[in-house]
Amino acid sequence: MEILAEQDLLKAVEEESFIKDGSKDSCEGIKYDFILSNMALIIDYGRPRDINQSSENPVIKPGEVAFVMTKESLDLPGDIYCQLSTKRKLSLDGIVILGGLIIDPNYKGKLIFGLYNLSSHPYPLRPGKKLVAGVFYKVDKKSDKIPEPINNFPDDLIKIMADTKPNSIIAVSTAIDQLKSEMENIRNQLSVDNNWKNEFQKGLTEIREIVKEMGQNLTIEIAERKDNDDKLRAQTSVVKGIGLVLGFIFGGGVVSFIVMYLAGILKFK
Repeated sequence: MEILAEQDLLKAVEEESFIKDGSKDSCEGIKYDFILSNMALIIDYGRPRDINQSSENPVIKPGEVAFVMTKESLDLPGDIYCQLSTKRKLSLDGIVILGGLIIDPNYKGKLIFGLYNLSSHPYPLRPGKKLVAGVFYKVDKKSDKIPEPINNFPDDLIKIMADTKPNSIIAVSTAIDQLKSEMENIRNQLSVDNNWKNEFQKGLTEIREIVKEMGQNLTIEIAERKDNDDKLRAQTSVVKGIGLVLGFIFGGGVVSFIVMYLAGILKFK
């Protein structure tokens, strides 16, 4: 396998052998620079149009795709294929090329690419602008496979573009910012809820300590008055009253346990 040099490319352009409607200025070293034709398929148009005949300056809006074709056509023999690469300037402008980067032997026709605008600025379409660079390789064995030729935008592609209304990258960015704001609000609310729960838990612990201390004091008091039955019954009534109050406040099994515990002490005593 060998790479075709500049002289081979110049000869192909002059003789229109495998590069048709080409330009000598596009031959640079071992590569040929394909240029943008005047035909484009843009979402705003909905159908292929001649850029030069448009009253407006056609652009690819941020986040949108336009399909373009090369000015040149290829007529590759069975032992030559082409490998494509994006021009650096195009990448710096935020344009991503969608499409195959290998042109098979025996291909005859134009090259069609999708241009996706990844930047936040409209990208103008200018016929004659360099689009992709191609390096041609000659192989030892010829291929018998005949790829399908393309000379116009396929009908299926035109239909898809006519029905497509993609969101711009600006709109997507705005939606993401809104989502981030909502997530931040949720996080803040959860933080407030957690603080409330922590404060409630702290207060509950303090009340439990108070109940415990009350129980201990009552036990001491009952022990000191164990010889007086009347006073003992009075203390029992006090304990039941406290149990009712605490049961009203907490409504839980902890209070019932305390009341049962104290009642058991009284009964025992």
